[in-house]
Amino acid sequence: MTVYLYCEGATDYAVIPFLMKKALKMPDLDVKWIKRPALKKVSLHRKSDVKISGHYKFVKALAAFSSREGVKHIAYHQDADGQYSEIYNAITSEFRPLEGKGFRCLAIVPKEMIESWLLADGNAYPAKPERPKLPFRPEGIWGQKQNINSNYPKHYLARVLAQFGLLGALDTYAQIAENIDIEILKNRCPESFGQFCADIQSFRLGSQ
Repeated sequence: MTVYLYCEGATDYAVIPFLMKKALKMPDLDVKWIKRPALKKVSLHRKSDVKISGHYKFVKALAAFSSREGVKHIAYHQDADGQYSEIYNAITSEFRPLEGKGFRCLAIVPKEMIESWLLADGNAYPAKPERPKLPFRPEGIWGQKQNINSNYPKHYLARVLAQFGLLGALDTYAQIAENIDIEILKNRCPESFGQFCADIQSFRLGSQ
């Protein structure tokens, strides 16, 4: 089973395939990152006076790109950044006409960002974090991006990693994702990761 994934950046791609494979119990799942420059080149063959609004134009471009390659499973990631319901609903509404054409579509919307999910399971780290400890409800923490001492998830994760002498590099993110227990992650992030786990079961039904 091959999935074409649009995600926001390299750290997201370091994490998402591991979580998809764990949730589906499909270690051989092939997740290919289709980057924004490739999608910008996709012609959607629409009338010149019809505009596709905002960020979600890449949903249709991803579908067009994958259809051309004979792939019908697509996944679209965007961090919520304080707007979980709005972003999740916007993406899934873009999926509906595609699903009517035989696509299997998966929305991946961490509340509030992928780092929130990485803060769920202490066993995924070299040792249980203590300075600071992991938040009990990581998808609920938030803070000012400009303040490195705030509870902005990227900053919180950076402080957790610093106690082990680690930086937020791609291999660090990938290692945490590989080690994470998705049942713990679902319990600690019930709103957004719980939704992901529910959605991915339907997504699986179209696999060959």
